Amino acid sequence: MKYKDTYRIIIKFTQNDNIPTSGQDSGWVDYFAKILKTALNYQINSEIQIVYKNETELITAEDFDTSDLVIYILSPAFVFSSNINQDATTLETSFNFDIPYINFKVKKVFKAPVKIEELPLSLSTPTYYRFYDINNRNEIEYETYEGWNEFQENSKYWMIMADIINDTFRIFEQNKEEFEHKVFISNKSDEYFNERNSIKRELKAFNAQIYPDEDFSIEANYMDDSELFFMKKCDVSLHFPDEFLDLNNEARDKAFNKLAEQKRFIWFSPQEALKPEKKAKYNELKVQLKPYKNIEAVESPIEEFKSILKEKLLSNPQNQEESPENLESVYILSDVKLEKELVSQLHEDFDLKDKFHIHLLNNVENVTEYREQHYNLLKNADYFIILHLNENQEWLKSMVAEIRKAPGFNRKKIIKRKYILGHNTSLPNNYVEENFFIIQIKEPKEIVHYLKEI
Repeated sequence: MKYKDTYRIIIKFTQNDNIPTSGQDSGWVDYFAKILKTALNYQINSEIQIVYKNETELITAEDFDTSDLVIYILSPAFVFSSNINQDATTLETSFNFDIPYINFKVKKVFKAPVKIEELPLSLSTPTYYRFYDINNRNEIEYETYEGWNEFQENSKYWMIMADIINDTFRIFEQNKEEFEHKVFISNKSDEYFNERNSIKRELKAFNAQIYPDEDFSIEANYMDDSELFFMKKCDVSLHFPDEFLDLNNEARDKAFNKLAEQKRFIWFSPQEALKPEKKAKYNELKVQLKPYKNIEAVESPIEEFKSILKEKLLSNPQNQEESPENLESVYILSDVKLEKELVSQLHEDFDLKDKFHIHLLNNVENVTEYREQHYNLLKNADYFIILHLNENQEWLKSMVAEIRKAPGFNRKKIIKRKYILGHNTSLPNNYVEENFFIIQIKEPKEIVHYLKEI
């Protein structure tokens, strides 16, 4: 791998998180930046430029383009006083909502607990690194890991720092991996946070993609049940017992029956199982799990459990993707209910059948199913047609916004064309600027003619 002569890293933080403590010359951020730069220079001879930005300095599109990595040091003080939402808006509009592109460069370092809902959605999907430990699940009482503190057992600091350094090299190398395995690892149990990170680190080295790899996902926000959404992507799922302890029997049964065809593990840490307040609850949970044949309860040392997981992945036949037919996909969004005869014609017309897969979400039974299908079509459709006959400008505006976000949904191909068909052709200029072709029609059935002309 030939590295560049210079790499530029922006670190944005509040000075409150960089005040030196007693006996120290450097603050937490200064020390973090020094270790990052030293570790990178140990491996490569390139110049590493570290650029500081305070909490009110905007990260512009030019900053983003000229940098290789952007790191936010997050804490309550930073979120309270920063313009992070303005950063998000600037990058979204500058890069046409290409969320994966933005997130490939942006990383978030949690120096202290921050409420998820206070972060902007579009910048909430990058890989995150948590440098603090929550005591007794109380986010008011926490301890930030310090790399230089001789009085603190700080191996956790160095493990997290190693993750940041490894991910930084991956960004420098533009290494977008192809994964052989996909594993869901639940992130609902704070008590198992470190064990989850350890398992995740091991499986990623085993060429496995982990879901969710972050706290949040723009994909998951489309789903009523984000856990089920992620599980469906995976070959195997892993949960931790504490997430089930406070559920009533009905809620537990629903959780255990979720995606019953998939192999699921619940790993019981031997150390947690010895705690008096958990021992009886863990034993009760193991008994309740016995009728569920696809769920395996495992209590073993963590290294032994990692081996069990890897063996399971190796024994799993890889999910074979269906060979795609040589047909293009058209997604039609309509503000009027189409007559059955027209829907039938769209699907059965000889000329259209040989050319397109036509997708209409007319008869979806529930909201979750609709959102999942809608998301998949935003991700995969070749053509988008908005059928706008009710003069509802707010609906039209929302549909244009949805399609505008499509490039951010991990699309593998470009959108070929986008159309608005309706009574009114004098639509705002920004729709034309979004590369929509605007065509005047009188009746919905005219869509058949224009489909044949594509």
